[in-house]
Amino acid sequence: MKIFKLGLLLIFIGIALAFMAAILPLMLVGFETSRINVTGGGCIVVFFIPICFGVGEQATQALLLAVILVIILVAVILLFNTWILKSAKQVQGI
Repeated sequence: MKIFKLGLLLIFIGIALAFMAAILPLMLVGFETSRINVTGGGCIVVFFIPICFGVGEQATQALLLAVILVIILVAVILLFNTWILKSAKQVQGI
């Protein structure tokens, strides 16, 4: 039950961070300035296949960071999967 609560908390924190990341530049830029530069990048992982995208002047750096984070995510998922399989085998006594 603690893991469920932790997962739910992490989901809400992620949603809040995404919302703040979208709203914060609008609050920091005054209405009198007309030049706004937006840079971003991201990756969507579908069955261990990352689909990465980026836009803006610094898209290369954003994509590099996104790809590094996806590689770390895949490594953590594989380690977690191995740990679950070991635990299941110990419980079953295999």
